[in-house]
Amino acid sequence: MKKTLYGFTMVELMVVVTIISILAGVMYVNFSDVRAESRDKVRQNTLLEMQVALELYKSQYEVYPDQGCDTGSGWAGPGPSGCDEYIVGLAPDFISALPRDLMWENEVGRGYRYQVNASRSAYKLLSYQAAEADLVDDYNHNFSRCPSNNCGVLPLEDTTYAVYSFGAEEW
Repeated sequence: MKKTLYGFTMVELMVVVTIISILAGVMYVNFSDVRAESRDKVRQNTLLEMQVALELYKSQYEVYPDQGCDTGSGWAGPGPSGCDEYIVGLAPDFISALPRDLMWENEVGRGYRYQVNASRSAYKLLSYQAAEADLVDDYNHNFSRCPSNNCGVLPLEDTTYAVYSFGAEEW
């Protein structure tokens, strides 16, 4: 009488583990891309909210708010120095708090940046070198730093989003 053994062979188990590993790797890459796209959408929506707050400020005071916390480049932003008021007087009256890019703000030269001209009649607000998935690849992108090639910025896979007022298009 022959005895029947039940179970899986080592080869069958290795094939199953390999298939599961491949599927897990594909899922991880897909979820990673989705997270990057989602962070980009948050950055874009934050810039739009800030744009509304800046326009509300201007409608009340007839000028845009002054910049604070110069980063050394003429732009104001929170960065690693811990500057909380990079747009003077905007929070909490027009927006609850000035945003910080939690992923990039501690790196020099990345994150939110604000600049206003001397008469405070024009501004530009950037999410500087922070885009991860939705890159600015042409001048017609909704968040392109510049609407034409006159400002010297090529939008080919640019990682900076921008909103700005009339008069600041080509900064």
